[in-house]
Amino acid sequence: MDHCFIEEHISLHQKIVPTIKNIKGIDIFFDGQPFDLKVTYLPANYDPIKAINNPLDLAIWMYENQGSQRFGADNRLFIILLDRNDPTQSWALKRNYSLVFNKIDNFFDNESVSQNDEIVFKYQRRTYTTFAKILIITN
Repeated sequence: MDHCFIEEHISLHQKIVPTIKNIKGIDIFFDGQPFDLKVTYLPANYDPIKAINNPLDLAIWMYENQGSQRFGADNRLFIILLDRNDPTQSWALKRNYSLVFNKIDNFFDNESVSQNDEIVFKYQRRTYTTFAKILIITN
């Protein structure tokens, strides 16, 4: 399984409207809001316990530490794969279809977009406000 399978599974959820054409910064609509979907791993220098306990802090960190070539302040939905026992093996989680798809379905069944998802971050001396959702999938 690669990121495409995860993205395809997300697009099939009843609360998701996928974009038909590639729109920069928008992969899906969730709860009426546009989101750029990012399937990735916990950054090597980020504390896993802090990420699990404060996912919006991780979202702010991800925005503030993105590369300038990939900069964007669009709403983002981060799907983070994390092997708690060995973070260097997090990539292997994407092979666990039942775990990943079950967590994704549960997330969308129970989540909505609200003011609680609004974050403020700084990038190159400018301040941005956006909405971010994070799903951390762990084993």
